[in-house]
Amino acid sequence: ETGRAFHFEHRFRSKTGEYHWFLSRAFPDRAEDGTIRRWVGTSTDIDEMKKQEKQKNDFIKMANHELKTPVTTIKGYVQLLKKMRGNSEDQFLVNSLNTIEGQVNKLNGLIGDLLDITRMESGTLPLKKTAFPLQQLVTETIKDILATGPAHQINFNNKKNSALIVYADRDRITQVLNNLLTNAIKYSPGTERVEVGLQENMGRAVISVRDYGIGMNTDELTRIFERFYRVLGDDEQTYPGFGIGLYIVKDIMDRHGGQVWAESTKNEGSTFYLALPLIREK
Repeated sequence: ETGRAFHFEHRFRSKTGEYHWFLSRAFPDRAEDGTIRRWVGTSTDIDEMKKQEKQKNDFIKMANHELKTPVTTIKGYVQLLKKMRGNSEDQFLVNSLNTIEGQVNKLNGLIGDLLDITRMESGTLPLKKTAFPLQQLVTETIKDILATGPAHQINFNNKKNSALIVYADRDRITQVLNNLLTNAIKYSPGTERVEVGLQENMGRAVISVRDYGIGMNTDELTRIFERFYRVLGDDEQTYPGFGIGLYIVKDIMDRHGGQVWAESTKNEGSTFYLALPLIREK
């Protein structure tokens, strides 16, 4: 009815009674006056691709379960050892346990990210939305980041916006903000300052995360939310990571009816923005 090209995936039943997946596309063939003369289309058998996609997703789910069990065990023993050391002044022991715990947390986060991507692609990423004040979430997330002992100082300018209430999945928004903060720290190794803001703008709560690190050029800025894309430093060094964090951030914000975007200047730093619709207290 709209006259626009379209595509969709569907199943056909074969003569043997088996169902196969197909990708069908259709394009309008228009006359000079713009009227549609006919539709031209293709139908491609994607059954094998669907089977491979299912195998991949099943493998990631299995790997997530198999990896999380030993990771959780290691983390538990590290926490036990930290309690047992009491007031020990053995700095080597303290640093070693903190390093182990930090690396275990990174591995745990990566496992969770891989599982999230699988859920996103299958449309099964769960969201448990509630109403909550955004200022409290930002404060708690910053506190948790600082507890990991980064060299950076994180300044939070909230402008007394404690009344900004959003309806969202609290854990997922924490995940999003945590990703932006850890990125700000990772991509600004030469500085020790990250600035976080929270304000209201046109019926939305807007969080900003500003760093003074390597920054990005225009081409990088247009691609940062692509899956597996990673920014390069001036010396062509690729910073650690798999390039899936911002892809997940964008998907989560889209599912909340929100928005994420960035502004950046090469070698001067970047600012990322998160915008969520506000709900008004009666």
